[in-house]
Amino acid sequence: MPNTAGMRGKLPAPPSMMANLFHYLKYPLPVPPKSYDYGNRVKNYPMAANDKYGDCTIAGVIHMLQLVYAEVGEVFNYPGDQEVVDTYLRLSGGVDSGLVIVNVLKEWMTNGLFGTKIVGWAPVNVHNWDHMKVAAYAFGGLYVGVEMPQEAEQQFEEGQNWHIDENTGDPVGGHCVTISGFNSFGADIQTWGAETACTQNWWKRFGSEAYVIVPEIFVEKGHGPLANFDIKKLQEDLKDIA
Repeated sequence: MPNTAGMRGKLPAPPSMMANLFHYLKYPLPVPPKSYDYGNRVKNYPMAANDKYGDCTIAGVIHMLQLVYAEVGEVFNYPGDQEVVDTYLRLSGGVDSGLVIVNVLKEWMTNGLFGTKIVGWAPVNVHNWDHMKVAAYAFGGLYVGVEMPQEAEQQFEEGQNWHIDENTGDPVGGHCVTISGFNSFGADIQTWGAETACTQNWWKRFGSEAYVIVPEIFVEKGHGPLANFDIKKLQEDLKDIA
């Protein structure tokens, strides 16, 4: 079955007031293998109404939850399109205007989304490919933003990875996706109810935001690199920007 490109809906990021994830490390994170992909642990990724609404930031939350629950050997049960749309419109003020990724993260940490909460989140340097690989490996994936060229939609529908060619133009709008792994070719991606990938050169040109999340389930299960970084300092800094 061919892929169907959905809608965009990531609004521009405000100037960052947060230190990079690696600022909070007490000990180095585990070194990832040259190639890994957590995405195949999940049976399917829902469109999450992103074909009808610009709710990619909320669809990204769903996909991120699927990845981190799979990381601890559990399954996140999709709450259904209606709950996704209701959540999106509640956060957007009732209009299909898109959302700012950081505002979604703040809501997720403060009030929770889909019955889950995160105990922290931190930016990762989008210009440091190695840092992104290490962060995704340690935390089960990345919640990211890209500035999409029009050609990316056609490439997606044709089953191609996102790559730069002679037809690649300038960005036409922001989009939120998840990254589940890396290899020598590029990064593995979930969006629009499917899995795809992007080349490293494509990311260098169009990648604009990347975040790790620390879900409560990691703390409950004692999973992940919780001992490697200063979670209390991170939470203090997050309170300052809330």
